[in-house]
Amino acid sequence: MSAEIEISPVFARYTEGHMSVKVEGKTVGECINDFVRQFPKIKKIILDKHGRLGHSYDVYVNGESAYPMEMTKPVKDGDRLNIVLLIYGG
Repeated sequence: MSAEIEISPVFARYTEGHMSVKVEGKTVGECINDFVRQFPKIKKIILDKHGRLGHSYDVYVNGESAYPMEMTKPVKDGDRLNIVLLIYGG
């Protein structure tokens, strides 16, 4: 399955300036792993040491949060994924 990951301009320095990247995978996790394969520098930013999405991030598939299934949520051909940095505070 081919999907597209859109990222924040903040992370473009890790993706050679790309803010949208075509990826392959049947799940969000497979798509993120393909994204990291293409741009290894982003791995330490968005994934923890176990290869899971960092706790400061959320993934949206076609505008809907993938939580709580993040990495196992199925992806269909043409889906759009957004990796979003969560902002905490008060």
